Amino acid sequence: MNLEFAGGGEANARDIAELFVRQGYDVTLFGAGIPKGYETKAGKYSFNYVPDAFTFDIMATGPVLKISHILSMGLIGIYTYNRIYEKIKDFDVYYFVSPTLLFRNVGYRLMKEGKTVVLGNHGTYFEVLDMYGFASKAYSKILTTMIFHKLLKNRMKFYIHVQNKYQAQYYEKIKCDRSYIREIPYNNVKFNGYKCLDNDNFSVVYLGRLMESKGVDMLLELEKKADINLHIIGKGPYMEKLQQMKNQNTIIHGYVSSEEKIKLLAESDVMIVPSINESLSISAIEGLASGLYLIVSSTSMGPRYIVRQDNIFGVAVPRNPKNFIKEIERIKIIKERSKTDFYREKMLRREIASKMFDADVVDKELIELFNDAIKDSNR
Repeated sequence: MNLEFAGGGEANARDIAELFVRQGYDVTLFGAGIPKGYETKAGKYSFNYVPDAFTFDIMATGPVLKISHILSMGLIGIYTYNRIYEKIKDFDVYYFVSPTLLFRNVGYRLMKEGKTVVLGNHGTYFEVLDMYGFASKAYSKILTTMIFHKLLKNRMKFYIHVQNKYQAQYYEKIKCDRSYIREIPYNNVKFNGYKCLDNDNFSVVYLGRLMESKGVDMLLELEKKADINLHIIGKGPYMEKLQQMKNQNTIIHGYVSSEEKIKLLAESDVMIVPSINESLSISAIEGLASGLYLIVSSTSMGPRYIVRQDNIFGVAVPRNPKNFIKEIERIKIIKERSKTDFYREKMLRREIASKMFDADVVDKELIELFNDAIKDSNR
């Protein structure tokens, strides 16, 4: 996807490209297209950026991406992989953002030539499909076979960068070499840029796009609770509906500056992450950088992974309004008992999380992954 789409995967692709520019690499990022209706902007980047790089593939054209960008993105390169290969063949190291047919077809050829190939997993949910009903598991099996069978059968060596342990377990299950799998919750959140305040009021915050997949239905229910101070940060198609239903204790901020976002997070106590699914959650990590207690949906692998790293971070609950409201009220009572202890725990939460998720920590881990991958390719 082009960077203008501005999703989590695009943000990670941009940040990883900039990271390796700082390491002295000559980096080129190929954008695979953008849905019709989005404005393609010529942004200023420290790396070479090629938007709409594969327009000769019908799956990478605006009208098709608008219909279903998730499906069509996965099918880029199914027939045009030779042309794509010719366009990108002169580099030394390759990072594929997600496991798609482009990775299978072009990545396979690059591996055969001894090039260094790293597979990312930004916004991918094979591990989720594999945990539900028969149809879901069958679909997962089909996708896995399509993408990985040829690579594993021919013993191709490639490092795998996963965002959470559930992705790591999935790759182990399909017989990928565990020594090539690295669990790195990649994000660009620098904890020293966030604040953790000892505030008097009890406030709940939501940070993210206002769209169905992010769990906006939960926000609609929370707005009905007059005794919850709720701050909603973000924009999206559900903005108007939220405005119509909000009560006097709900403030919908829309898009805010980085400074205002940091201030609002610092003045809050709880962050809710009700998304249906995410492979990580940058918003949740920003919440931890502000010392916030996280209440996340148990169906969402990335946020669930985050809170299970340490029980002080928060809790994963079944995805329905009653569970979220019950947990919010429980935390509110804890704060009312002792604001001093509550603030002390906020600071501890932030300190522990910084050692796991701070951008400087994950940057170092990703650099080590690339260095190991390059060394293995040169043997």
